[in-house]
Amino acid sequence: MRSSVRLAIAALVLTLSPHLVQSVDTDTDPVAERILRTALADGIDLAAFNFTAPALEEIVAWAHFDAAKRVPADLLHPARGATTVDVHAHHVPNWFRTIMPSDGGMPTPVWTLDLQLQHMANQSIGRSILSIPKPNIFLGDKNATVAIARLLNENSAALARAVPQRFSFFATSALPYVDESLTEVKYAMETLGAVGVALTSNHEGKYLGNPDFAPFFARMEAIGAIVFVHPANPLLEVAGTFLLASPTVYPQGIFEFYFETARTFIDLALSGTLQNLTSVNFIIPHVGGSLPSIIDRTINPNAIAPIMQAFRERCWWDSAGPTYTHQLGGLLAYNISPSFLLFGSDYPWIPAQLVDASFDTIAASPFLDDAQKQAMKSENVKRLFEGKIKF
Repeated sequence: MRSSVRLAIAALVLTLSPHLVQSVDTDTDPVAERILRTALADGIDLAAFNFTAPALEEIVAWAHFDAAKRVPADLLHPARGATTVDVHAHHVPNWFRTIMPSDGGMPTPVWTLDLQLQHMANQSIGRSILSIPKPNIFLGDKNATVAIARLLNENSAALARAVPQRFSFFATSALPYVDESLTEVKYAMETLGAVGVALTSNHEGKYLGNPDFAPFFARMEAIGAIVFVHPANPLLEVAGTFLLASPTVYPQGIFEFYFETARTFIDLALSGTLQNLTSVNFIIPHVGGSLPSIIDRTINPNAIAPIMQAFRERCWWDSAGPTYTHQLGGLLAYNISPSFLLFGSDYPWIPAQLVDASFDTIAASPFLDDAQKQAMKSENVKRLFEGKIKF
Protein backbone atom coordinates (compact mmCIF):
# COMPACT_ATOMS: atom_id res chain seq x y z
CA MET A 1 0.00 0.00 0.00
CA ARG A 2 2.77 2.44 0.95
CA SER A 3 4.54 2.05 -2.42
CA SER A 4 1.29 2.66 -4.32
CA VAL A 5 0.62 5.76 -2.26
CA ARG A 6 4.08 7.13 -2.89
CA LEU A 7 3.85 6.39 -6.60
CA ALA A 8 0.47 8.08 -6.92
CA ILE A 9 1.37 11.23 -5.02
CA ALA A 10 4.87 11.87 -6.33
CA ALA A 11 5.40 15.62 -6.07
CA LEU A 12 4.57 17.48 -9.29
CA VAL A 13 4.78 21.23 -9.87
CA LEU A 14 1.56 22.68 -11.24
CA THR A 15 0.65 26.15 -12.43
CA LEU A 16 -2.18 26.83 -10.03
CA SER A 17 -4.17 29.85 -9.00
CA PRO A 18 -1.71 32.33 -7.45
CA HIS A 19 -3.41 31.83 -4.08
CA LEU A 20 -2.69 28.08 -4.19
CA VAL A 21 1.09 28.32 -4.40
CA GLN A 22 2.37 27.06 -1.04
CA SER A 23 4.66 24.48 0.48
CA VAL A 24 2.88 21.11 0.80
CA ASP A 25 4.62 17.76 1.05
CA THR A 26 2.15 15.60 -0.85
CA ASP A 27 4.42 12.56 -0.58
CA THR A 28 3.36 12.04 3.03
CA ASP A 29 0.30 14.28 3.33
CA PRO A 30 -2.53 12.57 5.24
CA VAL A 31 -5.16 14.05 2.89
CA ALA A 32 -3.63 12.28 -0.11
CA GLU A 33 -3.20 9.06 1.84
CA ARG A 34 -6.82 9.22 3.00
CA ILE A 35 -8.08 9.72 -0.55
CA LEU A 36 -6.10 6.78 -1.89
CA ARG A 37 -7.03 4.52 1.00
CA THR A 38 -10.74 5.37 0.83
CA ALA A 39 -10.82 4.90 -2.93
CA LEU A 40 -9.10 1.52 -2.64
CA ALA A 41 -11.70 0.43 -0.09
CA ASP A 42 -14.33 1.22 -2.74
CA GLY A 43 -12.47 -0.80 -5.36
CA ILE A 44 -10.82 2.19 -7.07
CA ASP A 45 -7.05 1.91 -7.51
CA LEU A 46 -6.15 5.52 -8.17
CA ALA A 47 -2.43 4.68 -8.29
CA ALA A 48 -2.95 3.08 -11.70
CA PHE A 49 -3.47 6.39 -13.52
CA ASN A 50 -1.05 9.11 -14.55
CA PHE A 51 -3.61 11.84 -13.83
CA THR A 52 -3.81 10.88 -10.15
CA ALA A 53 -0.59 12.54 -9.00
CA PRO A 54 -1.40 16.02 -10.34
CA ALA A 55 -5.00 15.65 -9.16
CA LEU A 56 -3.85 14.84 -5.63
CA GLU A 57 -1.41 17.75 -5.74
CA GLU A 58 -4.28 20.11 -6.45
CA ILE A 59 -6.67 18.53 -3.94
CA VAL A 60 -4.03 18.64 -1.18
CA ALA A 61 -3.36 22.30 -1.97
CA TRP A 62 -7.04 23.12 -1.50
CA ALA A 63 -7.13 21.07 1.71
CA HIS A 64 -4.38 23.28 3.17
CA PHE A 65 -5.71 26.50 1.66
CA ASP A 66 -6.16 29.36 4.13
CA ALA A 67 -8.79 31.49 2.46
CA ALA A 68 -8.77 34.17 5.16
CA LYS A 69 -5.09 34.88 4.52
CA ARG A 70 -5.01 34.38 0.76
CA VAL A 71 -8.26 35.93 -0.56
CA PRO A 72 -9.17 39.63 -0.25
CA ALA A 73 -11.98 40.05 2.24
CA ASP A 74 -14.19 41.85 -0.27
CA LEU A 75 -14.10 38.75 -2.51
CA LEU A 76 -14.11 36.07 0.16
CA HIS A 77 -17.40 37.21 1.69
CA PRO A 78 -20.51 38.10 -0.32
CA ALA A 79 -21.15 41.81 -0.44
CA ARG A 80 -24.33 43.14 1.07
CA GLY A 81 -27.03 42.56 -1.52
CA ALA A 82 -25.12 39.76 -3.28
CA THR A 83 -28.06 37.37 -3.05
CA THR A 84 -27.96 35.69 -6.47
CA VAL A 85 -27.28 31.94 -6.43
CA ASP A 86 -25.67 30.42 -9.53
CA VAL A 87 -26.77 26.81 -10.08
CA HIS A 88 -24.87 26.40 -13.36
CA ALA A 89 -21.21 27.17 -12.71
CA HIS A 90 -18.22 25.00 -13.47
CA HIS A 91 -14.96 24.47 -11.64
CA VAL A 92 -12.13 23.42 -13.98
CA PRO A 93 -9.19 21.84 -12.11
CA ASN A 94 -5.84 22.21 -13.85
CA TRP A 95 -5.25 18.44 -13.95
CA PHE A 96 -8.70 17.96 -15.49
CA ARG A 97 -8.06 20.51 -18.21
CA THR A 98 -4.87 18.62 -19.08
CA ILE A 99 -6.77 15.40 -19.83
CA MET A 100 -9.75 17.22 -21.39
CA PRO A 101 -8.19 20.12 -23.33
CA SER A 102 -11.41 20.74 -25.28
CA ASP A 103 -15.09 19.93 -25.07
CA GLY A 104 -17.99 20.61 -27.35
CA GLY A 105 -15.57 21.80 -30.01
CA MET A 106 -14.24 24.56 -27.76
CA PRO A 107 -11.03 24.80 -25.69
CA THR A 108 -11.45 23.95 -22.03
CA PRO A 109 -11.21 27.31 -20.23
CA VAL A 110 -8.66 28.24 -17.60
CA TRP A 111 -10.23 28.59 -14.15
CA THR A 112 -8.76 30.33 -11.12
CA LEU A 113 -10.28 31.22 -7.79
CA ASP A 114 -9.49 34.89 -8.37
CA LEU A 115 -11.37 34.99 -11.66
CA GLN A 116 -14.31 33.03 -10.27
CA LEU A 117 -14.74 35.30 -7.27
CA GLN A 118 -14.35 38.45 -9.37
CA HIS A 119 -17.03 37.18 -11.77
CA MET A 120 -19.30 36.53 -8.79
CA ALA A 121 -18.68 40.00 -7.40
CA ASN A 122 -19.43 41.63 -10.74
CA GLN A 123 -22.89 40.04 -10.86
CA SER A 124 -23.73 40.10 -7.13
CA ILE A 125 -23.57 36.30 -6.94
CA GLY A 126 -23.39 35.21 -3.33
CA ARG A 127 -22.99 31.47 -3.92
CA SER A 128 -22.14 29.22 -6.85
CA ILE A 129 -23.04 25.54 -6.98
CA LEU A 130 -20.15 24.04 -8.93
CA SER A 131 -20.36 21.05 -11.23
CA ILE A 132 -17.96 18.99 -13.35
CA PRO A 133 -20.33 16.40 -14.86
CA LYS A 134 -17.92 14.94 -17.45
CA PRO A 135 -15.95 11.89 -16.25
CA ASN A 136 -16.28 10.17 -19.65
CA ILE A 137 -12.97 11.32 -21.08
CA PHE A 138 -11.52 7.91 -21.89
CA LEU A 139 -14.54 6.39 -23.60
CA GLY A 140 -15.15 2.74 -22.85
CA ASP A 141 -12.57 2.71 -20.07
CA LYS A 142 -14.54 1.86 -16.95
CA ASN A 143 -11.64 2.04 -14.50
CA ALA A 144 -10.49 5.44 -15.71
CA THR A 145 -14.05 6.84 -15.66
CA VAL A 146 -14.57 5.69 -12.09
CA ALA A 147 -11.20 7.10 -11.01
CA ILE A 148 -11.86 10.48 -12.64
CA ALA A 149 -15.27 10.73 -10.96
CA ARG A 150 -13.71 10.08 -7.54
CA LEU A 151 -10.94 12.64 -8.06
CA LEU A 152 -13.40 15.24 -9.36
CA ASN A 153 -15.56 14.79 -6.27
CA GLU A 154 -12.58 15.03 -3.93
CA ASN A 155 -11.43 18.15 -5.80
CA SER A 156 -14.82 19.86 -5.65
CA ALA A 157 -15.27 18.97 -1.99
CA ALA A 158 -11.83 20.33 -1.06
CA LEU A 159 -12.56 23.61 -2.85
CA ALA A 160 -15.99 23.92 -1.23
CA ARG A 161 -14.48 23.27 2.21
CA ALA A 162 -11.77 25.86 1.54
CA VAL A 163 -14.29 28.59 0.65
CA PRO A 164 -17.56 27.36 2.21
CA GLN A 165 -19.20 30.78 2.27
CA ARG A 166 -19.13 30.96 -1.53
CA PHE A 167 -19.32 27.41 -2.93
CA SER A 168 -21.38 24.24 -2.86
CA PHE A 169 -21.04 21.42 -5.38
CA PHE A 170 -22.86 18.71 -7.28
CA ALA A 171 -21.53 15.15 -7.21
CA THR A 172 -20.04 13.69 -10.38
CA SER A 173 -21.28 10.17 -11.15
CA ALA A 174 -19.44 7.39 -12.97
CA LEU A 175 -22.26 6.57 -15.38
CA PRO A 176 -22.75 4.56 -17.56
CA TYR A 177 -21.38 2.24 -14.84
CA VAL A 178 -24.36 1.97 -12.51
CA ASP A 179 -23.01 0.07 -9.52
CA GLU A 180 -19.91 2.22 -9.39
CA SER A 181 -22.04 5.36 -9.73
CA LEU A 182 -24.20 4.35 -6.81
CA THR A 183 -21.07 3.94 -4.68
CA GLU A 184 -19.63 7.24 -5.90
CA VAL A 185 -22.76 9.32 -5.40
CA LYS A 186 -23.29 7.90 -1.92
CA TYR A 187 -19.72 8.79 -0.97
CA ALA A 188 -19.91 12.26 -2.52
CA MET A 189 -23.18 13.14 -0.82
CA GLU A 190 -22.85 11.41 2.56
CA THR A 191 -19.13 11.92 3.17
CA LEU A 192 -18.00 14.84 1.02
CA GLY A 193 -21.12 17.01 1.29
CA ALA A 194 -22.42 17.24 -2.29
CA VAL A 195 -25.84 18.92 -2.44
CA GLY A 196 -27.04 17.07 -5.54
CA VAL A 197 -25.89 15.04 -8.52
CA ALA A 198 -24.64 16.25 -11.91
CA LEU A 199 -25.28 14.05 -14.95
CA THR A 200 -24.70 14.58 -18.65
CA SER A 201 -27.37 14.25 -21.32
CA ASN A 202 -25.76 11.01 -22.43
CA HIS A 203 -23.09 8.83 -20.91
CA GLU A 204 -21.15 7.07 -23.66
CA GLY A 205 -24.17 7.26 -25.96
CA LYS A 206 -26.75 6.12 -23.40
CA TYR A 207 -29.43 8.75 -22.74
CA LEU A 208 -30.91 9.14 -19.28
CA GLY A 209 -34.11 7.21 -20.00
CA ASN A 210 -32.07 4.10 -20.85
CA PRO A 211 -33.42 1.11 -18.89
CA ASP A 212 -29.86 0.29 -17.79
CA PHE A 213 -30.01 3.38 -15.59
CA ALA A 214 -33.20 2.33 -13.77
CA PRO A 215 -31.37 1.16 -10.60
CA PHE A 216 -29.47 4.44 -10.45
CA PHE A 217 -32.63 6.53 -10.68
CA ALA A 218 -34.38 4.28 -8.18
CA ARG A 219 -31.73 5.31 -5.67
CA MET A 220 -32.07 8.98 -6.64
CA GLU A 221 -35.80 8.64 -6.01
CA ALA A 222 -35.20 7.03 -2.62
CA ILE A 223 -33.02 9.89 -1.42
CA GLY A 224 -35.03 12.67 -3.09
CA ALA A 225 -32.02 13.87 -5.06
CA ILE A 226 -31.63 17.11 -6.96
CA VAL A 227 -30.23 16.15 -10.36
CA PHE A 228 -28.52 18.77 -12.51
CA VAL A 229 -28.29 17.70 -16.16
CA HIS A 230 -25.69 19.14 -18.51
CA PRO A 231 -25.54 18.57 -22.29
CA ALA A 232 -22.72 16.49 -23.76
CA ASN A 233 -21.41 15.55 -27.17
CA PRO A 234 -23.81 13.15 -28.93
CA LEU A 235 -22.10 9.78 -29.39
CA LEU A 236 -22.71 6.53 -31.22
CA GLU A 237 -20.93 3.28 -30.41
CA VAL A 238 -20.09 1.36 -33.57
CA ALA A 239 -18.18 -1.92 -33.28
CA GLY A 240 -16.68 -0.85 -29.97
CA THR A 241 -15.66 2.59 -31.22
CA PHE A 242 -17.35 5.82 -30.12
CA LEU A 243 -18.13 8.27 -32.90
CA LEU A 244 -19.33 11.86 -32.69
CA ALA A 245 -22.93 11.76 -33.89
CA SER A 246 -23.31 15.40 -34.88
CA PRO A 247 -23.52 16.27 -38.58
CA THR A 248 -22.98 19.98 -38.01
CA VAL A 249 -19.71 21.68 -38.85
CA TYR A 250 -20.20 24.10 -35.96
CA PRO A 251 -18.90 23.55 -32.41
CA GLN A 252 -21.25 21.26 -30.49
CA GLY A 253 -21.10 23.59 -27.50
CA ILE A 254 -22.85 26.43 -29.34
CA PHE A 255 -25.22 24.33 -31.43
CA GLU A 256 -25.65 20.62 -30.72
CA PHE A 257 -25.76 20.87 -26.92
CA TYR A 258 -29.24 22.39 -26.99
CA PHE A 259 -30.59 19.46 -28.98
CA GLU A 260 -28.90 17.12 -26.51
CA THR A 261 -30.94 18.56 -23.67
CA ALA A 262 -34.10 17.95 -25.68
CA ARG A 263 -33.05 14.39 -26.58
CA THR A 264 -32.40 13.29 -23.05
CA PHE A 265 -35.53 14.83 -21.53
CA ILE A 266 -37.74 13.48 -24.28
CA ASP A 267 -36.05 10.13 -23.61
CA LEU A 268 -36.78 10.48 -19.89
CA ALA A 269 -40.40 11.30 -20.69
CA LEU A 270 -41.09 8.61 -23.29
CA SER A 271 -39.44 5.95 -21.14
CA GLY A 272 -41.70 6.88 -18.22
CA THR A 273 -38.71 7.71 -16.05
CA LEU A 274 -39.49 11.42 -15.68
CA GLN A 275 -43.07 11.05 -14.53
CA ASN A 276 -42.32 8.07 -12.27
CA LEU A 277 -39.63 9.91 -10.31
CA THR A 278 -41.93 11.81 -8.01
CA SER A 279 -39.22 12.71 -5.46
CA VAL A 280 -36.43 13.73 -7.84
CA ASN A 281 -36.06 17.36 -8.87
CA PHE A 282 -34.26 17.98 -12.18
CA ILE A 283 -32.41 21.17 -13.05
CA ILE A 284 -32.61 21.61 -16.83
CA PRO A 285 -30.00 23.93 -18.37
CA HIS A 286 -30.45 26.81 -20.79
CA VAL A 287 -34.23 26.96 -19.99
CA GLY A 288 -34.60 23.62 -21.73
CA GLY A 289 -32.48 24.21 -24.82
CA SER A 290 -34.58 23.15 -27.81
CA LEU A 291 -36.93 21.05 -25.66
CA PRO A 292 -39.88 23.50 -25.51
CA SER A 293 -40.13 23.68 -29.29
CA ILE A 294 -40.71 19.93 -29.69
CA ILE A 295 -42.76 18.79 -26.69
CA ASP A 296 -46.08 18.98 -28.56
CA ARG A 297 -44.65 17.20 -31.60
CA THR A 298 -43.04 14.24 -29.84
CA ILE A 299 -45.41 13.31 -27.01
CA ASN A 300 -48.77 11.65 -27.60
CA PRO A 301 -51.53 14.04 -26.50
CA ASN A 302 -53.15 11.18 -24.57
CA ALA A 303 -49.97 10.72 -22.50
CA ILE A 304 -48.86 14.29 -22.09
CA ALA A 305 -50.68 15.23 -18.85
CA PRO A 306 -48.38 13.40 -16.37
CA ILE A 307 -45.32 14.46 -18.34
CA MET A 308 -46.32 18.10 -18.24
CA GLN A 309 -47.08 17.74 -14.54
CA ALA A 310 -43.49 16.60 -14.02
CA PHE A 311 -42.13 19.45 -16.15
CA ARG A 312 -44.20 21.93 -14.13
CA GLU A 313 -43.69 20.55 -10.62
CA ARG A 314 -40.34 18.71 -10.50
CA CYS A 315 -38.22 20.45 -13.14
CA TRP A 316 -36.32 23.69 -12.64
CA TRP A 317 -34.98 25.70 -15.55
CA ASP A 318 -31.69 27.59 -15.42
CA SER A 319 -30.96 30.74 -17.36
CA ALA A 320 -27.43 29.93 -18.62
CA GLY A 321 -26.65 31.70 -21.86
CA PRO A 322 -28.67 34.35 -23.76
CA THR A 323 -31.92 32.51 -23.10
CA TYR A 324 -34.13 35.36 -21.96
CA THR A 325 -34.29 37.30 -25.23
CA HIS A 326 -36.84 35.02 -26.92
CA GLN A 327 -36.32 31.45 -25.71
CA LEU A 328 -37.93 31.92 -22.31
CA GLY A 329 -41.26 32.78 -23.93
CA GLY A 330 -41.49 29.34 -25.51
CA LEU A 331 -41.00 27.65 -22.15
CA LEU A 332 -43.53 29.81 -20.29
CA ALA A 333 -46.10 29.11 -23.01
CA TYR A 334 -46.43 25.62 -21.50
CA ASN A 335 -47.65 27.18 -18.24
CA ILE A 336 -44.33 26.57 -16.54
CA SER A 337 -44.42 28.76 -13.44
CA PRO A 338 -41.76 31.49 -13.17
CA SER A 339 -41.26 30.22 -9.61
CA PHE A 340 -39.35 27.25 -11.14
CA LEU A 341 -36.82 29.44 -12.94
CA LEU A 342 -33.23 29.57 -11.64
CA PHE A 343 -30.17 31.61 -12.45
CA GLY A 344 -27.21 29.97 -14.17
CA SER A 345 -24.13 31.63 -15.62
CA ASP A 346 -22.29 28.71 -17.28
CA TYR A 347 -19.06 30.41 -16.23
CA PRO A 348 -16.24 29.90 -17.25
CA TRP A 349 -17.45 28.06 -20.37
CA ILE A 350 -19.34 31.24 -21.14
CA PRO A 351 -16.77 34.06 -20.68
CA ALA A 352 -17.47 36.76 -18.14
CA GLN A 353 -18.31 39.41 -20.74
CA LEU A 354 -20.98 37.17 -22.27
CA VAL A 355 -22.38 36.39 -18.82
CA ASP A 356 -22.66 40.15 -18.34
CA ALA A 357 -24.61 40.39 -21.60
CA SER A 358 -26.91 37.55 -20.51
CA PHE A 359 -27.59 39.40 -17.27
CA ASP A 360 -28.62 42.40 -19.36
CA THR A 361 -31.12 40.27 -21.33
CA ILE A 362 -32.62 39.03 -18.06
CA ALA A 363 -33.01 42.60 -16.84
CA ALA A 364 -34.69 43.61 -20.12
CA SER A 365 -36.84 40.51 -20.55
CA PRO A 366 -40.53 41.25 -21.18
CA PHE A 367 -41.57 37.77 -19.99
CA LEU A 368 -41.10 38.38 -16.25
CA ASP A 369 -41.86 41.23 -13.91
CA ASP A 370 -39.23 42.61 -11.54
CA ALA A 371 -40.32 40.46 -8.60
CA GLN A 372 -40.15 37.30 -10.73
CA LYS A 373 -36.69 38.23 -11.97
CA GLN A 374 -35.47 38.70 -8.42
CA ALA A 375 -37.03 35.43 -7.31
CA MET A 376 -35.32 33.63 -10.19
CA LYS A 377 -31.95 34.78 -8.85
CA SER A 378 -32.54 33.97 -5.20
CA GLU A 379 -35.81 32.88 -3.64
CA ASN A 380 -36.58 30.02 -6.03
CA VAL A 381 -33.25 28.28 -5.56
CA LYS A 382 -33.49 28.62 -1.78
CA ARG A 383 -36.83 26.85 -1.92
CA LEU A 384 -35.36 24.03 -4.02
CA PHE A 385 -32.29 23.52 -1.78
CA GLU A 386 -34.03 24.05 1.55
CA GLY A 387 -32.32 21.84 4.11
CA LYS A 388 -29.41 21.07 1.76
CA ILE A 389 -27.62 24.43 1.70
CA LYS A 390 -27.35 26.93 4.55
CA PHE A 391 -27.87 30.27 2.81
